[in-house]
Amino acid sequence: MKKDDDSEPNKPKPEDIQRANKISQVGSNVSQVVKTSPVESEDLDDISSLCTLHEELSEYLQKAESNVYGNAYDLYPGVETIYYDFTAERQNLYATNLVESTAHYVKGCLGAGLLGIHEGYMYGGLWASLGATVILGFLVPYCTYMLIRSAQSMYGRLRVPRLSYADLAEAAVATGPLIFFRRHSKACRYFVELLLFIEFNGTCCIFEIMIANTLKQVLEIISQTAKDLNLDISIYIIIITIPLILLCLIRSLKYLAPFSLVADLFIGTCVITSLYYSLSVAASLSNVPAWKSVHGFLRFCGVCIYSIDGIGVSLPIENNMRRPQYFNVVLQCGTAIVVPLVAMVGFFGYWAWGEQCRTPITIHMPSENIPIIMQFLLTASLGVTFAVHFWVPFRVIWHYISRICKRRKNILERIFRAAHVMLLSCLAIAFPNLIKWMSFLGNFFMGLVVFILPAFIDSMVSWNQPLVHTRLRLLKNLLIMSIGVTLCGGAIYSYD
Repeated sequence: MKKDDDSEPNKPKPEDIQRANKISQVGSNVSQVVKTSPVESEDLDDISSLCTLHEELSEYLQKAESNVYGNAYDLYPGVETIYYDFTAERQNLYATNLVESTAHYVKGCLGAGLLGIHEGYMYGGLWASLGATVILGFLVPYCTYMLIRSAQSMYGRLRVPRLSYADLAEAAVATGPLIFFRRHSKACRYFVELLLFIEFNGTCCIFEIMIANTLKQVLEIISQTAKDLNLDISIYIIIITIPLILLCLIRSLKYLAPFSLVADLFIGTCVITSLYYSLSVAASLSNVPAWKSVHGFLRFCGVCIYSIDGIGVSLPIENNMRRPQYFNVVLQCGTAIVVPLVAMVGFFGYWAWGEQCRTPITIHMPSENIPIIMQFLLTASLGVTFAVHFWVPFRVIWHYISRICKRRKNILERIFRAAHVMLLSCLAIAFPNLIKWMSFLGNFFMGLVVFILPAFIDSMVSWNQPLVHTRLRLLKNLLIMSIGVTLCGGAIYSYD
């Protein structure tokens, strides 16, 4: 009898059995998805996260409110342990190494903004814009680092292997010190999803306008009757809508990935060629104004943030890294590539073309055979990049729409994809000014996504640290949030 009594504490508790059954059920559901639907590995990660996050948060809060275990914030939901290896728990067969992760980060940062940064320099002034590029080139990656650091702290706290941006925002509010805000954690999640949805939709519109502008210029150059082809930009947007719909009907990113890599090479080649032509026509630096106005400088800041920001792709990259604890290496190497490239394109582009700067920068290339061919390739490349970026906002909204659709989801998904692209085309026709798009997105939405939210999340996650560290971090985060608020106000002030 004594032996049985001694073994009694080793028996599993009823709540542990119940928890194991729930996790097993989630695993079975995920396995069933694998058998019935050819989705990507990141899709499975999101499914698992959506199924278990609510349960993890509930158990963590129950543990936190209990006095049985002492300092509950040093423990994990349902398990008394001091360490949680989230890297081992991921078990990702397709994890990326440091080089691949850095390449993905650079690819996520560079895009439409790089092709229009020279026009941003035109609004802000040459030297003022160059100095601001260096400062923003430090602040934006630092905010990204804060977001990743908060996510990795939350992994151990909730015992989950990965979190999306929206997951992290919900978890930070739900476990934060402000009890009043905890009940609104879901609203915080929806708010982040809304911001990302609007931001990526705006990016798709920017790509669409760039394609139309490039196609318009090339066709007018090669035509002997350019006057007859002097069509409005809206006509070209309507023309390219059909091929863009066909590209966006591709439901798996793995089929777009090779084309995306080639597209990035084409874009890089076009930018380098444009820089070569810029240097060949550059005049004296004394003729270029160093500063213009506050209005123009705020507009430049929006374009610059839009050009160097990669916070939207940082967590997906970290979630798929083989060694996520070294994400800071990826961030440092990627920033060392992105910021100098953006500064060179903006500086030399504005120096060469002055007040005649237009977006994209490839428009300034001469009417010769090689530049014309390259601009055709750029048009195709931007189309593929449009399809890749389109996948993000559509996936956000389709997650909720698909709950309503009970039958024929595949057909309905394609219909909604086509309708979504047509809606983006209507927005591009209504607002064809590229710089206004970039400036407003960069100032307002990225002021929230890049500055305010990471600082807020960092404060919510680190509130239970020693008092001195908490006060210093809170002061630093308030300063960063004030920068974000200034940028949001600047978006409204500079938009005319």
